[in-house]
Amino acid sequence: MKRILKYCLMIGLVVAGYGKASAGSGTGMWAGLPETLSPPAPDVTDVPEEFTVALMSYNAGAFRKYRDELGHFSYPEIAEIIRTVGPAVVGLNETDWGGLRTFGDHQASKLASALGKKWGSSFFPAAYQWYGNSIVWDKAVLGRGGKPERIVLEKTDGKEVRSVGIIEFPSFIFCETHLDHASETDRLSAVDKITAWAAARPVAKPIFLAGDMNARPDSETIARFRENWIQLTGDEFTYPSDEPDRCIDYFFIYRNGCEENVELLEAGRISPEDLPAVSKASDHCPVWIKILFHS
Repeated sequence: MKRILKYCLMIGLVVAGYGKASAGSGTGMWAGLPETLSPPAPDVTDVPEEFTVALMSYNAGAFRKYRDELGHFSYPEIAEIIRTVGPAVVGLNETDWGGLRTFGDHQASKLASALGKKWGSSFFPAAYQWYGNSIVWDKAVLGRGGKPERIVLEKTDGKEVRSVGIIEFPSFIFCETHLDHASETDRLSAVDKITAWAAARPVAKPIFLAGDMNARPDSETIARFRENWIQLTGDEFTYPSDEPDRCIDYFFIYRNGCEENVELLEAGRISPEDLPAVSKASDHCPVWIKILFHS
């Protein structure tokens, strides 16, 4: 009987945490959620005139798309893929922060811990306070990063509210988003809102935008992006991960003049042929770029 009561108490605590995480608007930056899920590190201020860095974007599927087959959430598989590619920043779609379906995990924080003590993480809620985008980064390379920002993307005839997560680093700004999968109207509205934010940005730095755009290369959404953004990744298929047949994940850089100081060295997607773990780590293939910054 004591064991049963103990078990019920544990379940009650998880459910209570879930209710708190998903409850309405709250206060503070966004619904009382912490700005970052890892301790601050000394910032990086001494930036060399030229340096090379890799960036990645990955729809992680809440690390649970193949949980039944793997027997666990795919933190080790995705961490190994990141370590193999070696990016300094990874934007993540479909991550949970205290959600019941992922047993209360703070997923970005958990992934950062799997990558090492020097990795930081931030979570940016979207449709629900426990679900959204995340960014993890190597603090040894980029410091603690600036104050996280979030753009809320409205829903009209789409399925849910979406968002953009933003962190400013010493030499660039990194944005991660996940656009609605059902509504071209909402996707186009999101492109306009993100572009307006970038145009009003007072800091003169390269602005990178990445994520699952839920739009193919010949779509109106991607055409709208290309009016003000340069597409850095190609049109290689990124979904589904086991047998990709469409491209819906991208990297862009905003046309604000600072793109002239950035040289694209390499870009692509990681397929199961490159790394077998990709086929079961999520239902998307990650995309990445390698860039050279000139001062």
